[in-house]
Amino acid sequence: MRRWLALVVALGAVLLWAGSSFSAEKVVITGIIADWKGVKSKIPDTAYFQLVKYQDKLKGTSDEEGFAAFDSKLPKLKVREDGSFKLSVKELPKGKYFIALQRAIPKAIYGEDTGAAVPVLITKEGVLAIQVPGDFPVNVGKVYVAVHSKKATAAAEKDKKEAPAQEQGNKEKVKSKE
Repeated sequence: MRRWLALVVALGAVLLWAGSSFSAEKVVITGIIADWKGVKSKIPDTAYFQLVKYQDKLKGTSDEEGFAAFDSKLPKLKVREDGSFKLSVKELPKGKYFIALQRAIPKAIYGEDTGAAVPVLITKEGVLAIQVPGDFPVNVGKVYVAVHSKKATAAAEKDKKEAPAQEQGNKEKVKSKE
């Protein structure tokens, strides 16, 4: 009788352990940084890619050498010589994440705006966003390294504001021809 009880307890423990292993979502992301060779030649050896959780107000710091980084305790990525990478995280809390190139740009270039100084991985559609929970593994294909630019953002906003005015002017020209 004791043997049966010990066997049932052991079997229950094994099933409980196996069930918890399968319920944890493993996040696996692969891709290739298309502009890696050009980027690698321009950044310091101390720069690294790191997963960062998106928040409304991202906090960043600069180190004693003046290189900027977002605050993050999440895993770092290793990029191979050809620009390919694989991020594998056993478990991440629910949320939205992105990949930043930490410690890549000196303060002499970016000034006081630390958030604008940290390059991130982008796709053709915009910043590479990783949503958890999600469908993993995922291959994001070709991505690029980009720096947020206030000038580019301001130009995009100006274009948006001018577009309706231009459309109105075009409509008036069409009416006058009729």
